[in-house]
Amino acid sequence: SLSLPKLPTKLVEELDFTSGYISINSPINTNILARNDSNVSDPKVMAKLHAIMEAVADRVEMHNNIGEQRNNWNSLLLTSINGITLTAATMAGIAATTAGIGAPLVALKLSSTLMYLAATGMMFIMNKIQPSQLAEEQRNAARLFKQLHGQIQTTIAIGSPKFADVKEFMNKVLALDKAYPLPLLGAMLDKFPSTVEPAV
Repeated sequence: SLSLPKLPTKLVEELDFTSGYISINSPINTNILARNDSNVSDPKVMAKLHAIMEAVADRVEMHNNIGEQRNNWNSLLLTSINGITLTAATMAGIAATTAGIGAPLVALKLSSTLMYLAATGMMFIMNKIQPSQLAEEQRNAARLFKQLHGQIQTTIAIGSPKFADVKEFMNKVLALDKAYPLPLLGAMLDKFPSTVEPAV
């Protein structure tokens, strides 16, 4: 025959082997129940966080699209300027090697001069707007919005978000909107600011 050790009476009272769960009278079970009750999320807070998360995801897509568009603008402008400059230089070379004075020679010189002026004007506009910098700003905005999207997902996954979290995430979204504006006219960032100030 086998002799089994007898459990202490206190332990037997705290454990309920018939159900497989900890007894209600156990202090361990009471703590677990209290912790679970405190982790219940407010439906309004969860709804607002999901709405903010959807708005952030939409902004990520918008900044990605606009960044790609402005990168295409940069490539197109650079190609156009190089093509105009090469054509003007070719026409100037032909005019220099052509002997005599006549209407064709004057037309070559005038066309070359106009093309050089057009290339100079386009370069001035590019130096003012800087499309490559605009594309980089949109890439940074998309990266920061993705990071904010991950933070909201982590807060929801951890559980029990508060209204303070909603306000904090909304302030971050508004700060990024102001720091990285989408339109060019009227809201474009100054490329060479005299003073650097925070967005909010």
